[in-house]
Amino acid sequence: MSVILVRPRASGGLAAHVDQELKELTAAGVDIREAPVQIQERPHLLADLRTVRTLRRAMRTAPDPVAVHAHGLRAGALAALAMPRHGAALLAVTLHNRTIGSRATRRIGAALLRVIARRADTVLAVSPDLAEAARRAGADDVRHAVIPAPQRDEPIDRAEPADPADRADRAEERAAGERRRSRSAGARRRPGAADAPLDVLDILVVARLAPQKGLHDLLDAAAGLKAHAPIPVRLRIAGDGPLHDELSARIRAEHLPVQLLGRRQDVPALLEAADLVVSAARWEGQPVWLQEALRAGRAIIATDAGGTRWVTGEAAHLVPVGDPGALAAAIRAYRDPQLRSHAESASRRRARELPGASDLVAQLTEILLPDGSSW
Repeated sequence: MSVILVRPRASGGLAAHVDQELKELTAAGVDIREAPVQIQERPHLLADLRTVRTLRRAMRTAPDPVAVHAHGLRAGALAALAMPRHGAALLAVTLHNRTIGSRATRRIGAALLRVIARRADTVLAVSPDLAEAARRAGADDVRHAVIPAPQRDEPIDRAEPADPADRADRAEERAAGERRRSRSAGARRRPGAADAPLDVLDILVVARLAPQKGLHDLLDAAAGLKAHAPIPVRLRIAGDGPLHDELSARIRAEHLPVQLLGRRQDVPALLEAADLVVSAARWEGQPVWLQEALRAGRAIIATDAGGTRWVTGEAAHLVPVGDPGALAAAIRAYRDPQLRSHAESASRRRARELPGASDLVAQLTEILLPDGSSW
C-alpha cells in the first residue's frame, strides 16, 4: 500500500497541516511520498497538462494498491483528472478554502469542484460551508476534516530583539503576562510607572493581514470602543500580509489603541500575556491559533465564520460575521473578570476535546484503507 500526497502551493496553516500529515503517516509506517509536482495558483493549460501527466506516472510507478490524497481545490481537481479510469487507485481530497473573487473565478472554482465530486472517493471539508458545497456538487462521501493544531516542539523564542523598541515591546508583553496572572489570582498589584491601569484589557489577534481576516471590521470595533463610552483596551495583532500599510495608516490617523506586532514565532508567550483573544475573520477553515488559545485557557470572542464553531464548540462567544458593533459589544462585556474566568474554564474544557495527531492518522487510515488492510 502506498500513498501519494499532492501538495498545493501554500503557506501558513495549510502548509503546516500537510507537513503534519506527512510526518505522522511516515511515523505510522506508511509508504507515503509527495508527488513531484508544483500546483500553480491559477489555471495554466500547459502546466496543468504536465501536472496531470506527472501524477499519472507517479501513480503507475508507486507500489499497489495506491491511494492519492490531494489538498486544495486545484490540486484535487488535477489529481482527479489524473486518476485511471479503471483500477484500484483511490482518491481523497481535502478542501481548505472557499473560492472568492470575480464571477469568472467562482465559476472556475465550481467547475473544479464538480470534477472532484465526480471522481473522488472521499471529500474532506474543513468547514460546514465547504462540506455543503461538495454535497451540492454531487460528492457522495463528504466528511468533517480532522485538522489538529501541531504540537509546538520547538522552544518559545525568548531571545531579546536587537531593536530597542522591539525590546520594550517584549518587556511590556512580559509585564502584561504578570498582570494577567496577578488578576487571575486575585492578587493586589503595587502601582508603578510601567504598569498599565487595572482596567486595561489586553486583547490578542493572530491573523494574516489580508481581507479574509476581517481586520477593518476589527478596527471599526476598536474605533467604537474608543468613541462611545470609551473603555481602555490594548489590542495587538500578530501577523503580516498585504494590508499592513493600509491598516497601519488607519491606526495612526484615527489614534486607535491597536498595535501591529508583525510576524511572530512566540504565540504561546503572547497568549499568556493576553486577557482576551479575538478573531474578526470573514471566513476561516479550522483556525489553528484558536486551538492554541483554547489550550492556553484564554477567553475567546470570534466571528461565526467557516469552521470556527467546529473548533471552539460552545467555549467561545461567537458574533455575526461583518458586525463590528456586535464585536465591540462582546469586548465590552468581557471586561467583567468573572465572565472571563468562566470563559477560560470553558476553553480549557474544550481543549481536552480537540483532536490530536492520532485522530488525524485514524481518519486517514479509515479513508485510505477502506478494506481494513494494513499499511
